[in-house]
Amino acid sequence: MNDVCLNCNATITPGSTFKLPNPRKSPETVAYVNFIHEANYPDLCEKCGPGLIQDAYIIIDRKISEQLEMIQARIVDYPMFTMSWLPASIDVRFKGMITANVTVGTGFFSEFSQGFSDFTGAVNVKSGMSHKVNKGEAAARSILVEKAMALGANCIIGVDIDYGTTANHAATINMQGTAALVSNLEALVHIDELAKAHELQQAYDRVAELRRWSAGQILATFAA
Repeated sequence: MNDVCLNCNATITPGSTFKLPNPRKSPETVAYVNFIHEANYPDLCEKCGPGLIQDAYIIIDRKISEQLEMIQARIVDYPMFTMSWLPASIDVRFKGMITANVTVGTGFFSEFSQGFSDFTGAVNVKSGMSHKVNKGEAAARSILVEKAMALGANCIIGVDIDYGTTANHAATINMQGTAALVSNLEALVHIDELAKAHELQQAYDRVAELRRWSAGQILATFAA
């Protein structure tokens, strides 16, 4: 190992009574920074590394936000069917029942699971109960799709929606269905719609990958 950082020429030192330590960053960390920044830093130390490492996390967070915006805008591209039966020619594996329960009050969701939460501009802009119900349906659909993709499904069948109101005049939307993996989904969905569904799934997988990177799991890849 060199006694100076090959990136900034700072002295690599464990520190002493009168000198602050300046350790060298691990090769895995350097590889991580280079990968995220699409750079070629030869070395990093405590003096020059922290800022680049922090910027790498900022880049990842920005990419996650971009993918989530795309998912929110195209959530309707995920195949959802109200029919509870499928033709005999369909090869299907059921992943399990999924539910979404949303209460919409005066323009805000009082109950919303983690996931895609901002649907401004994607629903009816009119006021009143219709507006609330449309927003609630969009939120419930988003929750179902997220749960389905998390289970490894590529569609939801037997979708059912129930509506109600509470004592304080909030609208309630309960949506449920069965997450399923259909190997020959092209037999149910037009090829153009199937391509959109694949793009949506790829975006979801990308978000999962970026979140693993943000959690530091990518370092294990470079250490392998």
